[in-house]
Amino acid sequence: METMSWSLPTSPAGELPVIVSEYLLNPLGIFVKREKRMPKKAGLTALTGFRIGYAAVPGTDYRAAPMDRNAILWHKITRIKEAGEGCLIVSGNRQDTINLCFDPVNRTAVQAFIKTMRQQHPTIGAPDDVAASWLCWRDDDDWGDAQLSLAEMVAQENDTERFIELEIFEETRLPGVRDHAVPEMPVTAERLACCSQCGTALGSDDNFCPECGLRQRD
Repeated sequence: METMSWSLPTSPAGELPVIVSEYLLNPLGIFVKREKRMPKKAGLTALTGFRIGYAAVPGTDYRAAPMDRNAILWHKITRIKEAGEGCLIVSGNRQDTINLCFDPVNRTAVQAFIKTMRQQHPTIGAPDDVAASWLCWRDDDDWGDAQLSLAEMVAQENDTERFIELEIFEETRLPGVRDHAVPEMPVTAERLACCSQCGTALGSDDNFCPECGLRQRD
């Protein structure tokens, strides 16, 4: 089995808006996308839903609005904690957490998938650009088409190049974790694309700006 995916409500029963979480487990990691849902006929939503970010979902009786999304790659998971019959709390990167909820009847399959993937992808303490790019995805407010499935969003991100800020790169460092592999530092974090003082374009090997002489970040 290469992937597992499912959706289910993860807010308390009877509470509005209803929070629906979509999950994807694949060979790269654990992904989640959450959206808020309101019945089309529910009070203010029926009159002004479009004004407050709720778009009608064709073929259904509800309006939905994107809430948030997150990803933790297998090699950046630091802890998995039990949280009842139908939920696991997955921690990773510097401070990321995903509440991985599922139908209790699927518990064994979910746990087996996680165990296999973690065995195949040992934890890496050093920061890396692949994990950092998914933090950028997490923080990106522009989802494009918010009604895309999580699998489609993940596939879209796999075809996207991102500029990685050093601060985001460092978020993937796991203090105290011994590395099983040493990933390469991303070029965007090693060198500025241009001099911060005069704007002159820099080569990948430039330690000093060829125009003004300013030392560049190592």
